[in-house]
Amino acid sequence: MIAELESYRAVFCACCNEPIPISAKIASIQDEVEHERTNAPRAFIARCKLCEYERVYTMDEITEVEGEPRRRTRARAAGM
Repeated sequence: MIAELESYRAVFCACCNEPIPISAKIASIQDEVEHERTNAPRAFIARCKLCEYERVYTMDEITEVEGEPRRRTRARAAGM
């Protein structure tokens, strides 16, 4: 039996170097940029689920990562 490897598009956190999955909307914008539509945004904000570091990333930083996206492991406190 051959297992299929899943992959997803992500950027790597500038703080902890963990992959941050990008949303379907950002992926579609990246596809537009690759097709050279000049009015598409070329940067977006992403927050790491592991360390919660937030930063502006460019479309050039998006890579294909094998496996499944990491899930947030700790629960947020109420009121935060």
